[in-house]
Amino acid sequence: MSKRVKKTEPSAKPEPQRRSRRTQPAAEDSGDESGADSDASGGGQSDLHIGNGVAHNFGDYRDGAITHIKLKNFVTYDRMEVTPGPHMNMIIGPNGTGKSTIVCAIALGLGGRPSLLGRAKDISEFVKHGHERGSIEITLASRGAELKIRRDIVREGNRTTWKINGRAATFGEVQKTTRQLSVQVDNLCQFLPQDRVVEFSKMSAQELLKETQKAVGREDLLALQTELTDLRQKERQTMSELQRTEQDVDALRKQNDVLERDVQRWQARQAAESELRVLTALVPVVRYMDAKAEHDRAKEARKQAHNHYTQVKNEVSAGVEEEIERLEAKIARGESRRRQAQDSLGASERESRQRVSRLERFDTRQRDLSAELQDIGKQAQRRREQISKLRSEIAQLEAAHPEEKPQEGDSRELMQMASELNKQKLALRNELIELQDSQKALMRSNRQLNADMASNERQLRDLDNVAMRRRETLRRFNEDTVRALEWLEQNRSMFSQHVFAPVCLEASVSNARMANLVETIVSAGSLKMFVTQCDKDYHTFTREVNDKLRLRVDVVHYPRPLDSFRPPVSRDEAKKLGFDGYALDFIDAPAPVLAALCTRDSIHEVPIAAGSVDNERIEAGAHFKEYIADGTRFAVSRGRYGSRSATVTTSRVRADARLLSAGGETDEVRATRDRLRQEIDAIRGRLDESEGKTKKLGKREEKVRDSHRSLEMREDELRQERQRISRELASWERQKVHIDTRRAQLKSAVAEERRDGEGGSRAQAERRRIEQQLRENARERAAAVNELASSVEDMAALVHELAKAGLAGQHDAQQLNQLRSDAERHREAIEDAKQAFEQAAEAFNEAKQLAKQCLDETRRVTEGLSDDERETVRQAQAERRTMTLDELEVELATCRQRLSMAANSGLSVRIMEQYEERKQRLVRMEADVGELERALRQARKKKLRLRERWERPLAEMIAKIGAKFSQMFDQIGCMGEISLMRAGDGIVTAAADNDGAGDEPRAEEPRDDQDYGNWGVEIRVAFRKSEALQVLDNHRQSGGERAVSTILYLQSMQHMVAAPFRVVDEINQGMDQNNERMIHEIVVGTACQRGSSQYFLITPKLLPDLNYHPMMKVLCIFNGEWQPTTLNFARYITDARRRPAVH
Repeated sequence: MSKRVKKTEPSAKPEPQRRSRRTQPAAEDSGDESGADSDASGGGQSDLHIGNGVAHNFGDYRDGAITHIKLKNFVTYDRMEVTPGPHMNMIIGPNGTGKSTIVCAIALGLGGRPSLLGRAKDISEFVKHGHERGSIEITLASRGAELKIRRDIVREGNRTTWKINGRAATFGEVQKTTRQLSVQVDNLCQFLPQDRVVEFSKMSAQELLKETQKAVGREDLLALQTELTDLRQKERQTMSELQRTEQDVDALRKQNDVLERDVQRWQARQAAESELRVLTALVPVVRYMDAKAEHDRAKEARKQAHNHYTQVKNEVSAGVEEEIERLEAKIARGESRRRQAQDSLGASERESRQRVSRLERFDTRQRDLSAELQDIGKQAQRRREQISKLRSEIAQLEAAHPEEKPQEGDSRELMQMASELNKQKLALRNELIELQDSQKALMRSNRQLNADMASNERQLRDLDNVAMRRRETLRRFNEDTVRALEWLEQNRSMFSQHVFAPVCLEASVSNARMANLVETIVSAGSLKMFVTQCDKDYHTFTREVNDKLRLRVDVVHYPRPLDSFRPPVSRDEAKKLGFDGYALDFIDAPAPVLAALCTRDSIHEVPIAAGSVDNERIEAGAHFKEYIADGTRFAVSRGRYGSRSATVTTSRVRADARLLSAGGETDEVRATRDRLRQEIDAIRGRLDESEGKTKKLGKREEKVRDSHRSLEMREDELRQERQRISRELASWERQKVHIDTRRAQLKSAVAEERRDGEGGSRAQAERRRIEQQLRENARERAAAVNELASSVEDMAALVHELAKAGLAGQHDAQQLNQLRSDAERHREAIEDAKQAFEQAAEAFNEAKQLAKQCLDETRRVTEGLSDDERETVRQAQAERRTMTLDELEVELATCRQRLSMAANSGLSVRIMEQYEERKQRLVRMEADVGELERALRQARKKKLRLRERWERPLAEMIAKIGAKFSQMFDQIGCMGEISLMRAGDGIVTAAADNDGAGDEPRAEEPRDDQDYGNWGVEIRVAFRKSEALQVLDNHRQSGGERAVSTILYLQSMQHMVAAPFRVVDEINQGMDQNNERMIHEIVVGTACQRGSSQYFLITPKLLPDLNYHPMMKVLCIFNGEWQPTTLNFARYITDARRRPAVH
């Protein structure tokens, strides 16, 4: 048994196109498109005048109330007029007579769109079949006068024209006029047509709140809600932007912090380089300043030297030259005498020197002969000592030197062993290369296998992503459903049996061409519903998800098994009619899910065909209430009276599927998944096998490398042994050569000693010869001494004579020298002054040239500098005014050394530019953060002020409606309450930041209730005493219970409604008799009051003995092909007009 979940139509129906087949043709149209009346006569059934015979006081009508309705060629009517009363209007008549057509006329005639009614998409479809034009004329009360709004509809081109009081008007002018009169045909709380009655219970709490505000005329509150919603959205965007900006600031700051130390080193290096450039530029400046100072000093020195030279040159010494000439002549005569004496003395000196030389030769010969005599005795002693030393050294060398030469055979054996080792190493190297080639081949194979496995895994993910794509598609349509699904996946342990996910995730269409057809049949609500398999799980789900989480989702439990659903005709017969099958045949889903779809959407009863079918035969068979063929949905309805002729409404199917378009788990998909998994397992096996081979090759490679290292160690040992043998052989050869050399020296010394021993008489004779020569040399030396003494006496006499002559001219020479010295000093002074002047002039020219060169260099260096750098150089010059060039050179060298030691840190100029750009961006972004924070505070203050203006009157309004609602439910013996549902968006913030200003709103405690767009009105009802209050929706309560709740909610607003009239179409359908009577009493009681708005209640039936109120007006519809042919409709209306009006 179903748990209060009834089949309902989709919330967005396809656009219908009405076709009506009648057994009796409609009355002739007079062709009067202006809407003039044409009285019916005889048995005509197309022209109706309803309620025109009852008069009302025009002042009883509120502004905007309907005083008259006139239709022409509209839906089922040829012509129709109705004059409703100012209060309660009960419009009754059998099904199919055109009651709801009046509702359509009110909606469309007052500016409503066709989609508002849920019947057709185009306005032209409301023109009666067989006619090209139709019209609606509605008369409204307006400030004590009548306001006529006329809408003419032309089928061709789907055109509409408007008139207000006979004057052509635009659609915008009509909307403005109706808004001024508070007419809201798009508000379900004011205007509830038949095809949208079920939508009221489907209306979300948010939609209900908005419609309620509009219905009671509080457009200002709705505007405040919209502004609050926009402000909250702006606040969230600002918060998000603030968060992103703060994150960006942190990220930029961290990036710059990473480079901070390097940047500091870079900046230090840049500073050093800048200082180096300044000092380098300062050097020529200092040089120029020094050169200029030197130029000034040289210029002054040249001036002083020139003055001194002029002064010295002008000095005069008289008589000095004559005295010098006299003394020179006297000195010349004495010098002549002195030279003669000097010549004689020179001859005597030469002779004496010759005699001294001869004496010296005698002395030298005596010393040489004495030395030779001494050497004869020492030479023999030295030879004997050398022989003894050589013998001792030879003995030591022979003792340390082995007699046998080291053998070379060991070295050749080692060379053979080394050659053998090289052969073994070459073999191991070749084996190692083969092992590496094998490993590379395995690696290439592994890469290919990994690529194949990645490709297969990617295909598997693509298959698995079908469910994810469906889930994301579902999230776009209904976030609550996805949130409920996520909760279910985490809490499946709470359920005794498996709870199926939303149908759109559990079901798939095996034939992609049929997906849009199936989704046309299955309602959007059914695609989003959860399916439970037991009553306990159903109540658990609704309690946890609907009540606690407050998620608006559908959940059902249908115990009826799938095999109990039978199609109207067999599948073979359906195929004979041209159908491909029933919708059930094309859906793959678990049996409980399919059973739920059969219960809700009758998918077992709706045949579908991709192509065309025999429509006439199908409609004549009366087997199907609905079917789809050739891209069109056909809905077949039959009247319950008269001939029960068929009326077919057509609409287009969906262009494409939205929730079933992502594909499903078909057999082909499952086969593909199994194949991919098998291939992945096979690839993994091959990879494991390859890994085993790789490990074996690695172990073998390690062994080969160990053997190769062992051979290399052995080869190194052999190399060291060969080197040792070579060193020993070379040492033995060197020692042998040394011993042979010493033996040869000993042999030569012994032979010479032997020769000296054999010739001893010759040494004695040599000694006697030397002694004889010594005696002869002594006699000759004595004679030479006597001759020298005689020469010395002659020289003494000449020296005495020369001294006397010299003394005579010495005085004159002294006087001459004195005079010459004075004259020379004067000339030297002049020359010195001249030279000093020339040197000063040369120094001046050099200083001038150097200063010019330094100036040119200074200009060349400073020309390439910017103004700032020139200013820096000037400042540096001023700071170093007392610094010498050498000190500056030292400072420059120090700067260069410091620069060479500075780390470059690896940064480039571009990175430094980015660092600086980030610093500038940080400044701007920090300013942006401040602006965003200020904007956020302002938005929150404004939001709090708006909330205070909106929430208080809104809460009071909902409280008043809730009090009426609870009171009315008490009257029918049930419970009901209405509450204002506050919603949050997951962001807990204070309503405003308190800046301390007295006139600003104070900050409230942070709370998550600021999603103002999702605030709503929650209706909770209980129709049985033992039942707790439950949220009203289109699943929990039965159709009658939803109807009762809907009408009582509408009546609860009656005393507050600002709208001039309200329309409710067939709201009593599905109520039991008890509820219908009680609801009737409540509706009549609230609508039939002075000052209440006009009320239209449309119903096909009424219970007997209902309460009647004098302010009610009952309008009966007599229309349709089933009217008796004997009824004189004109006489009936004439009699009705004669009856007195009821007041």
